[in-house]
Amino acid sequence: MLLGKNEYKLILLDTNALREIVTNENYSGKGFLSKFFAEQRLYAPCFSIYNAVELMPYKDIYEKFLDFFSTIPCLMFFPIKLIIQEEYQSFLQGIDFKITNQVANSFNPIVNDDSYNCRRFFERLSANKELMQIISDEISPLKSTATTWESQRNIASKQIAKLALPENMIDEKYYRFVEKETIIKDLINWGIEPNRDIDLEKFPSIRIMEYSQFNRIHCTKKTIKPNDVMDITISGIVPYLNAVITENYQANVYKKAKSFIPQMQSLEIYTLKDIREC
Repeated sequence: MLLGKNEYKLILLDTNALREIVTNENYSGKGFLSKFFAEQRLYAPCFSIYNAVELMPYKDIYEKFLDFFSTIPCLMFFPIKLIIQEEYQSFLQGIDFKITNQVANSFNPIVNDDSYNCRRFFERLSANKELMQIISDEISPLKSTATTWESQRNIASKQIAKLALPENMIDEKYYRFVEKETIIKDLINWGIEPNRDIDLEKFPSIRIMEYSQFNRIHCTKKTIKPNDVMDITISGIVPYLNAVITENYQANVYKKAKSFIPQMQSLEIYTLKDIREC
């Protein structure tokens, strides 16, 4: 993507990567810049507006976040609902989804415009109480959602045991069998009434979100945390980016998704270790 006069690859920072970079600026922050912001290798970091709002109550971390991302070109994505809606509209119009100012805001320190300055943008956002409340309301259910997913896992396990079925029957093959119906139901939950003849390949955002959720619920016994729900929510933009930095489990989910989500085949996948070792 062209930001200013330079062409950048786009790399998503998930919740843990974002915190790691801004709280350990002399270690992981410098590591990120040396690996992804060198003269021959330019990556523009991307993050979700959800992550930024989540950091606001932690004044010291939030100030470091504003300082760091006010000095380099970067991209902030709006709520995932907008991305899903734009993806669906692109499908209806028979065009490819593109990252535009409808779904993202770019920041560039050399542009003399408040909307391109990370700190000034968030100062104005913080002053908009109505908009802040809407975003906060979207973030607040994360804990209850994690609890709901844990409950779904437990219910499924009990039903399988009761019927004396194999413990691993809810597997990758099962997911692929129910994927289309699951996505249609989820589109309805997002306020979209899809035609049943939808082409799954045109919906990589909701595909990777659903697949990530399936893995968290049915393919591991790890406790599901609010951060996991957040990272699954923001993962919807990943198929349209060049790279991602995430934790090990989600990195493995992305690797598996490459086999059936075409838009993700060339995705570069990194973990926190890749910026800590620089």
